[in-house]
Amino acid sequence: MQDELFVEEELDYEESLPPSGEESIGRFCRRMFIKMALVWGVLLLFCFECYLVEEKQILAHPVESFIQQVDLNVYYLMVGVTAELPSAANFAELKPVVIRAGRLLGISPEDGTMDARITDEGRVLNWTASDRRGRQHTISGRIKNGGSVTLDIETACWGSEARVKDISRELHLLASRFGRVTGTRLEVEGTALCQKGAGPENWVQQWRLRDLEVSRRGSAVNLRGATSDLTPGRRQEVSFTLSFLPLGEDRGRLILSVGS
Repeated sequence: MQDELFVEEELDYEESLPPSGEESIGRFCRRMFIKMALVWGVLLLFCFECYLVEEKQILAHPVESFIQQVDLNVYYLMVGVTAELPSAANFAELKPVVIRAGRLLGISPEDGTMDARITDEGRVLNWTASDRRGRQHTISGRIKNGGSVTLDIETACWGSEARVKDISRELHLLASRFGRVTGTRLEVEGTALCQKGAGPENWVQQWRLRDLEVSRRGSAVNLRGATSDLTPGRRQEVSFTLSFLPLGEDRGRLILSVGS
């Protein structure tokens, strides 16, 4: 009697279990659903990042956003940065710092020209050379009469492939290795698309402006002012100048300079 009850309980338990085929299909469906959800999530993040870069320009440098806004065909870009040096008393102490900065930029000590001179403001050691990518660098060590010592680095490049954000970050990180960064500047030049009924004043109206001055000479327009919308993070206010000279019905020559 007990054996019969045990057999009946085993039969009832086996009937309650799902068939092996149904169990494997269920696991397969769950596994595929998880994979599809992960792939979909990655695609959504990628699309959102592209949206930020292309549409909102959140991850781009503000000047790069302006370049796209006015359809600027860039043919010259200069980025500069200045850092404080701990101390230096003469050219002999400046030279190793200048050479080290150049080597970090990919310049050989045998390249370019180096000159030292004494001015009314103090001693200046300049090294101008080009790297393998065709960029021209000017590295200046300065000992001012008041005792302060600075390292100034400028990088100039030509062509539409020049990237403001990449060069600015490279020079800022480089200057930070020698001392506290005290100033940055850049200049971009090219031809911009002329907008019918909208001059350079309309290009800058969306910025948070202070002390905007507009001057005209013939068809040329010059703007001068200050804004925090031309720096990464948009926190520090910088001065800017913008000049635009129409060269025809479609395009004009534009120069934008930004300095802090």
